[in-house]
Amino acid sequence: MPFSEKFALENSPFFTPSDFRETLDGGQSFRWRQVEKNTFEGVFENVAARLILEGSGKVSAQILKGADKKSAAKKIAEFLDFERDYASIVKSCADPRVKAAAKKFPTLRILRQTPREAIICFICSSSKRIVQIKQCVGLLSKYLGDEIAPNFHALPSFEKIANAPDEVLKSCKLGFRAAYLKRAAQKILADKFDPESLREMPYPEAKKYLLTLSGVGEKVADCILLFGAAKFEAFPVDTWISKSMASLYSLKSPKDARAFASAQFGANAGYIQQLLFADIRANP
Repeated sequence: MPFSEKFALENSPFFTPSDFRETLDGGQSFRWRQVEKNTFEGVFENVAARLILEGSGKVSAQILKGADKKSAAKKIAEFLDFERDYASIVKSCADPRVKAAAKKFPTLRILRQTPREAIICFICSSSKRIVQIKQCVGLLSKYLGDEIAPNFHALPSFEKIANAPDEVLKSCKLGFRAAYLKRAAQKILADKFDPESLREMPYPEAKKYLLTLSGVGEKVADCILLFGAAKFEAFPVDTWISKSMASLYSLKSPKDARAFASAQFGANAGYIQQLLFADIRANP
């Protein structure tokens, strides 16, 4: 099924090409791939889209023909977090190391995925590189998710994951993560827990629940809350951030890094984490 004609997205923020790529393909989400220069194709919720960075620095889109353009445009705007003023976050931070990273990534944004997508994808992410995570999530969607159009599938529901045969989950190249994902889905269903409620729950309460799920530790919980529930106080500490915090602030442990970030960066720690993450990956 072909894509629709390209249309502009109202109130699109500006992106530099490198920030556009880093936002969509830098480890926040695993459902996007670059198909042309400054053009990415992917799926979120039940929307399959191409996002195109124009020469103006603003974003246009194509969606599958027959889809509701108005609804899709609204979801894309929410997904790319159009309404948040990221420049003001940087302006409010006095730390010179953060300001230096922001100069290199002046238009980086945080994606607003659904909590369900973030839970599934980040449980799949443990000890894997981005390209491998994309493969796992793609196979999971292909085998268990609803088909949106040929070659485009939504992520599966927790019901489908919980009831999936073990061999199907293992065929998604999940390895030991298959058991974690299945047990997490089963617990969410048994608890009658609505992942969307993570958006409204206080950060400590939301994180406490996530830590009861199989395959979810401190880092994965914070990734879910930052990228899936817009909890900007979450500060995921992975290998890259550990390296950055040790180099910039002489902090040796993830616990110390999280405590420092909470005290120093407060409600904006998550965005600052993503700036530092992008910077250390670009300049290892």
